Amino acid sequence: MKIPTLLSTIHVSVSITSEHLRRIQIIDAEDYSGVIRKTREFLSETGRDFTEDYLCDGVLALKQYYAIAMLDPANAHVVSVPVDPFWHSHILHTQQYSDFCYNVVGEYMHHIPLDHSCSEKVENVRILYDYTQDVLRRLFVSVSDVLWPENDGDVALICFHKGNQGIYPELQNIRLYEPDPRGVNYAF
Repeated sequence: MKIPTLLSTIHVSVSITSEHLRRIQIIDAEDYSGVIRKTREFLSETGRDFTEDYLCDGVLALKQYYAIAMLDPANAHVVSVPVDPFWHSHILHTQQYSDFCYNVVGEYMHHIPLDHSCSEKVENVRILYDYTQDVLRRLFVSVSDVLWPENDGDVALICFHKGNQGIYPELQNIRLYEPDPRGVNYAF
């Protein structure tokens, strides 16, 4: 199973620093075998059809999610429903995931489930998902429409990680994007 590298999917026009490159290499070097195994189990248990190519594409989509957290740390981002099982599978490997987060973004990247009973939170996360879609397409040559579908309803909004100028401090001075009203306007 061959998963493409992040570097091979980043637009050539994106100016990444040597520190970005170092962290992108950490994302690429991560052992995703446990993620693939747990995601395969989850998809099988829930009766979903998938291929080995889908699992590879899912890991690449997860790596893209981590990359935007690192390259755009001032803003929050939303994971898609199809990518969510891959993120959950990574988080289940707690020590590995914790070490990974510290090496990539400088602190633990918390998973925040969306409370669908609060319309304000749902609206904020919808805006964040649209922002995430925009950043993904600005950063990467190829973004899977299957794994990163356009938002077709609030039921597709599931969870996100926070971002702001006060976290990931060592990344703030090399961030690619400034705080964006869509990326910082969320409620917990």
